[in-house]
Amino acid sequence: MEEAKIREYIHAIIMKKCTHNESARQDAIGEFITLTMPNIDEKATSSIKSMIPTIAELYDKWAVMFIDRLLETVPRNQIEELCSGTVENDSALVLIYIMFMESERMEKQVADDISEYAPTQDDEQGNIASDYIRAKLSQIAADQEKDKNETPIQ
Repeated sequence: MEEAKIREYIHAIIMKKCTHNESARQDAIGEFITLTMPNIDEKATSSIKSMIPTIAELYDKWAVMFIDRLLETVPRNQIEELCSGTVENDSALVLIYIMFMESERMEKQVADDISEYAPTQDDEQGNIASDYIRAKLSQIAADQEKDKNETPIQ
């Protein structure tokens, strides 16, 4: 499999799992803020919601970083197997991506990306944005585990 095809395939799998429509994203961010900071007012909530970049914008950047790292560290034959199109291998790609995102390096990258996106925001709002993104990754991992457990073994 050509590297360009590998990149395209992995990118599509990651983006499919990590993105959804903007309205649902805004609702989820609002709910997350309400749950994690019940004393925050509506104006601050709106400000925080607006500072969190679209999921697609960040996940696209991070998906490319993930693919680059995967290609640097994993033998080609194993990557090709992961790109075989099976539900199990697609799930494995998403789980590997989540582990990559949970690394110390990516924790710093997430913080840096949030800071770069909203340099005028205070630390508390930036922390909420970072926490939301981490919660989103945790939800994707939980959904992936649920899907894995519900898929019948053939």
